[in-house]
Amino acid sequence: MSIVPADQVDKAKEAISRILDEEKEYKIRELNLVTERLRQTEDTLDKLRSYLLGCMYTGIPEETKVIVPKRYPIFEDDIGVKSRRVIIGNVSKYIPADQRDKHSDQFTYKWLLYVRTPPGDPPLETFVSKVVVKLDPSYLPNDIIELTDTPFEVRRRGWGEFPVQLKLYFGHDDREVDVTHNLTLDTSFSGVQTPGSETIVDVEFGCYQNEMPRNRISDIKRTNARTVPPNVDLSK
Repeated sequence: MSIVPADQVDKAKEAISRILDEEKEYKIRELNLVTERLRQTEDTLDKLRSYLLGCMYTGIPEETKVIVPKRYPIFEDDIGVKSRRVIIGNVSKYIPADQRDKHSDQFTYKWLLYVRTPPGDPPLETFVSKVVVKLDPSYLPNDIIELTDTPFEVRRRGWGEFPVQLKLYFGHDDREVDVTHNLTLDTSFSGVQTPGSETIVDVEFGCYQNEMPRNRISDIKRTNARTVPPNVDLSK
């Protein structure tokens, strides 16, 4: 039995180690390539999932672009978030005793509730399909009013303040958000048309990545009425 010289053994070990290192580097590169391909596939699937969810809510795409009714341009993109500001407010006018209807003298106020956008913003009807207003139960059976076109206003007579419940429906698929506005009346009993309060709502619309299309309120403020619509007249 011959003995292999030590230097040859060392050379063999180096050769084997070099081959193993090269094979290891190759496998690492191959693994990195597979990982990158998997990441790209996951990204593609995420985009496809969001796109298909968008199609479910906006209709079948034509030439890869979702066609949406022109009245609701805010939903032209199948992915993306946009924001709009909506103002809900009211004005009121105290009715002196000698001017009240003798058949309904318990009504001491005229009031008007309005839903609008800030001056200079797109009109409300360009992105709101309808507003459903729910009044105090004392207005039964006429306590629920559906507004589907401009002006989005409710005129009533009454005697006290109360929270008004509103549902704002956005887009052709009627996704909605709920808002409460506190109806505020003129406590000075001046008999003059007086601004009440406003509820300012910032709403985000559209599809978030990997999520179903949705709407949500991103901010809400309550303040004195500052943007009363023009031509509002409670003298009638």
